[in-house]
Amino acid sequence: MTHQHQVPGEASGPGAVAVGSNHGIISTGDAATIDNRTLHLPAEAVRAPAEVPAPPGLNNLPAPRSAVFVGRDEDLARLGAAMDGGGAPTVVHGLGGMGKSTLALHYAHRHLGRCNPVWWVPAETPDGITLGLADLAAHLDPYANLTATTSAEAAAWATRWLQSHEGWLLVLDNAEAPDDVAPVIGPLTTGQHLITSRRATGWHHLAQPLALRTLDPDASADLLMRIIGEPGEPDDGSDDGSDDAPALAELAAELGHLPLALTQAAAYIQHTAITPASYLARLRRYPARMFAASATDNHERTIARVWQLTLQAIAARDPLAVDILRTFAWLGPDDVPRDLAEALHDDPIAIDEALALLHAYSMITLTPRTFTVHRLVQAVARTPDPADPHRAEQTIGTARRRAVSLLVAALPGDPLFNVAGWPRWRELLPHIEALATRVAPEQDDEHTDAIWRQTSAFLQSEVRLDRAVALAERSVAACERLRGPDDPFTLASRSILGSAYRSAGDVVKAVPLLIRNRDDCERVFGAAHEETLVARGNLAYLYGVTGNLDLATELHSRNLVDCERLLGPDDPHTLSSRSNLASAYREAGDLGRAVPLHEQSAAGYERVFGPDHPETLTARSNLAFAYQLAGDLGRAIPLYEHVLTTRERVLGPAHPHTDLARELLTNARADTPR
Repeated sequence: MTHQHQVPGEASGPGAVAVGSNHGIISTGDAATIDNRTLHLPAEAVRAPAEVPAPPGLNNLPAPRSAVFVGRDEDLARLGAAMDGGGAPTVVHGLGGMGKSTLALHYAHRHLGRCNPVWWVPAETPDGITLGLADLAAHLDPYANLTATTSAEAAAWATRWLQSHEGWLLVLDNAEAPDDVAPVIGPLTTGQHLITSRRATGWHHLAQPLALRTLDPDASADLLMRIIGEPGEPDDGSDDGSDDAPALAELAAELGHLPLALTQAAAYIQHTAITPASYLARLRRYPARMFAASATDNHERTIARVWQLTLQAIAARDPLAVDILRTFAWLGPDDVPRDLAEALHDDPIAIDEALALLHAYSMITLTPRTFTVHRLVQAVARTPDPADPHRAEQTIGTARRRAVSLLVAALPGDPLFNVAGWPRWRELLPHIEALATRVAPEQDDEHTDAIWRQTSAFLQSEVRLDRAVALAERSVAACERLRGPDDPFTLASRSILGSAYRSAGDVVKAVPLLIRNRDDCERVFGAAHEETLVARGNLAYLYGVTGNLDLATELHSRNLVDCERLLGPDDPHTLSSRSNLASAYREAGDLGRAVPLHEQSAAGYERVFGPDHPETLTARSNLAFAYQLAGDLGRAIPLYEHVLTTRERVLGPAHPHTDLARELLTNARADTPR
């Protein structure tokens, strides 16, 4: 590298030289050849690095970009403990935008009085590291700049200086790979080394890792408020701006508590004088534009640009990794089952390597069974941007359809009766819910319809009725648009929606829908079809709930006869018909018929599904209630106790069905004569 070094004045004294504005320096010990002329340098120019003291207070630290630094006291303490431990160098790693450099910069500023020099080296590339060390050499000894042939020689001089002195702090910021910094810090056993990197893995032989996480919710809101300053004018025209706090909390959550995103959002809010609620609305409606617009000066990097560079590096090594990131941008951010990703490729090792690469670049957090993607990474990955080759609209659409296919294939069958599949349903449910919010209804197809329909049935068993209704309504709308009003899937979706309305207590919507569904099923399938029996049973149950017991009993009786004849005595629909008829008799006060039918129902469910199945427990609970109404508390209370104990074990102590069992037992005990 060519250097230009100007020294004013004339040469004087032995060995002195006036170099004017010479350049092209070749070191030759105590003399240098400059433009083919041999120049003699003073004796101090050839001192060994060990003999050169550091000027007092030497540092090149940039000023912190913002005076606002919140929520990182614990991280600074962790970093201080790691750095003071006297062990290996420390590498602070995390997602781009997490605030790694900011943390390192604040740590370094706090150590200006303890360490000398404190030197900041941009470490994105090996050349950047070399130039940073060469600059350190020039500041430690100006003559080192004269006697070095290249920047590499100057960097080697700085390395020798660091090897022979103590008490310094070297920060290698944003290192791309461990191998880039290993030649620098490997030989150094004195002083302190601090590295920041997006890379989470590969440091075990070189540095101790320190993962940096997102801010906690309170710190996120505090950061937003401190940058924004005075609250903005409220959107309703009133002069009270104190309602910003909930909007700030919601905005912080939407941004995933990522410091860079929070800082950019706050700066935009301050710059444009809008409210946090207005910014949040714009972000949700125009994500691509807001990601681009949130940089308020030429030096600020937007989130999308930060990650685009990372994605380019990942794509160059493994395109499958980028496909995984785009695909799982459509699901929930936390606890994504690894087996969903494994279904993307026939080669499990290829998936392992792709996930490991994403983890290495901090784009995901990987565990043996699951992985987590930051919600803002997801938002960027599923937002089209013509300027970003990784986010073309067609590519993102393909990723969305791939995510839907993965979920459809992963759904356990028979959400109402397949209890063994319920843990899997609970594992997938957050991802189904996320997909429902990220796929617009007009984008629904046969695959999303299947997800909404089956999930609604499962949610009804979980007594999560608001979401069950919403997904069933969406399924019906998709089915009618895609398949027509008389398609079997449309009729099945209407049946599930009617049940959801009924369970939620919305009889006004449930009655006409279930009557229509019963009539349509009889017209399309005939009176003796399984779907017709289900539709008739749902309507009969609703009549019982609304107090029309005569009609309920009539339909249930007809249904039970038809189910036993067409499906057999142990078919789930037959069991349900028998249980519903028993309940209708019980509600009508006909305990002479109700009790024997409840006993048959409980025995049938236990025989078909086993003693711990939720449907078996419901049948036993109904039988206990019938015993209680008949005044037989000696049989009712032990049965209630058994149901409660089993539900606590099977469903958990806080499940709504467990709470109901607890209430029924309490009431029965209160009826016991004293």
